[in-house]
Amino acid sequence: MADENTTAGQESQQTSETQTAQNSDTSTATQSTGADTTSTTTESTGTVESRGEDTTADADSGADKGELQRFREQLAGGDAGLLKQLERHKSVESISKSFKEARNAAKSAGKPLTLGEKATPEEVKAYREAMGIPDDAKDYPVAFREGFKATDRDGAILDSFKAYLHDKNADPRAAGAALEWYQDFATEQRQALDGNLAKVAKDTQSTLRNEWGGEYDGNINAAAELMTSQLGEEGFEKMMGLRLMDGSRLQDNVAFVKMMAQLGSDYYGGTSIVSGDVETTAKTVQDQIDELLKLRETDEKKYFSDDVQGKITKLYEQRAKINARKK
Repeated sequence: MADENTTAGQESQQTSETQTAQNSDTSTATQSTGADTTSTTTESTGTVESRGEDTTADADSGADKGELQRFREQLAGGDAGLLKQLERHKSVESISKSFKEARNAAKSAGKPLTLGEKATPEEVKAYREAMGIPDDAKDYPVAFREGFKATDRDGAILDSFKAYLHDKNADPRAAGAALEWYQDFATEQRQALDGNLAKVAKDTQSTLRNEWGGEYDGNINAAAELMTSQLGEEGFEKMMGLRLMDGSRLQDNVAFVKMMAQLGSDYYGGTSIVSGDVETTAKTVQDQIDELLKLRETDEKKYFSDDVQGKITKLYEQRAKINARKK
């Protein structure tokens, strides 16, 4: 019994010691582990806290994405294609901006390109490129059509027209239409003026022939000789060809022709000559005087008539002028 008790006591004591040792080892291990954990926590506090924040943010972001996706699905209304497009936008603000841009584009659809009063140089350049407007006004794509008989005046008008169009950034198509109108208008005007030219020339000739009778050719020649002697052949032709507002020529103006005929008659002393030679003119005037003086013997009554006396007086005046130029 004593041995059994002794053995039992020894086993109990060993067991107790073993448990005590195990508890001691466990405590030591626990303390060591706790120390290591504390150390790791202390050394890595920032990292652990940062990871905690990211996790929260990811959770919030995930919640937001879920809300955004539900919003996309509501907008799509079951349209898979539209939903796919909406998923390209990562925020409600992006979707809203896209909607506004689409709405503005729809409002502007079909409207012609325009430039505002405060358009920037870049906007002007882009507009010109889109409309086909050149950088230089001289290269503006408008020109007179083939067959249009443009005068120097028409050419000057076209140059001014191009400069104006370029300054206003006008659509070349509209500019071309405007130029077509001008050519049609100018052609109609020219035809009307040419028609009036022929009419006025005929009327003037008829009026002067009725008034001058047999002296018509002499008066016309006197006017032409005087003007040619002062202007030269080319100057005379240009002056006679000047067009008046009604399309008629200066040479067909009754008042002008009568004035020049009178000046020519006074200058040359007669209207029955063509060359304008002073000696020939003087002889012609003197011949007329001698012819009228013969009436004193052949027809005294006629000689003293007002008509003959008026002619003789005029011829004497002309002779005096001629003699004065000969000195």
